[in-house]
Amino acid sequence: MAEAPAGSVQVIIESEGERVFGAEGHHTTILGLKYLNRYAKPGQKVLDYGTGTGIQAIAALKLGASSVLAVDIDHEAVDTTMENGKLNGVADRLDARLAQNVDGTEGPFDLCIANILPGVLIDLAPHLALYLKPGARIGLTGLKKRDISNIKAAFQPAFEFDEEHMELGEDAHLPTWSEKWGDQTNWVLLTATRSGSEIDHEHMSARAHGERVEMDLFTIGNVVI
Repeated sequence: MAEAPAGSVQVIIESEGERVFGAEGHHTTILGLKYLNRYAKPGQKVLDYGTGTGIQAIAALKLGASSVLAVDIDHEAVDTTMENGKLNGVADRLDARLAQNVDGTEGPFDLCIANILPGVLIDLAPHLALYLKPGARIGLTGLKKRDISNIKAAFQPAFEFDEEHMELGEDAHLPTWSEKWGDQTNWVLLTATRSGSEIDHEHMSARAHGERVEMDLFTIGNVVI
């Protein structure tokens, strides 16, 4: 196995085919890694929601996070994440759990990366607001450009969104194994900061469900969740 260039970190991932969402070659995962490279800082407490193979959680730890809570709805994803944590020597700072076993007392978190389908993100908006401390950064992906306005509506005013979103251009340098996912155009990652506003859970939930009715949900590649 080739060694990582000086000054970079290397994440080793093993998974059973493509049975878990969050496979390392998908554009949304690559966007998530770019987000972590920009915003992850040593000593942070990080939340990885929709962890999949654990690649983003492990990257955060190798970039200096003090701990990561990696969350998924899939038993296999949780097991895979912990196995990959052991493989990378970071299992002692990694806690992988099913979403049903997370109640918010694990936080508050300094940084969050959430790579999930847009309808699920909308439902999670009030919960993610509760888990993050004021001033914490969040990256939301699993989205296409058509989803931006709906996602922002669900997360505001608890989050203040940056004007620019992250995306991979047509000329982006990508690993050759990402080609297995086929056409991956228009994927984006939204970045925002947790505001100091009090959380009106009832209001956020009502907005989220109201927006979801109009949402054009979609599947990603050939992954069955």
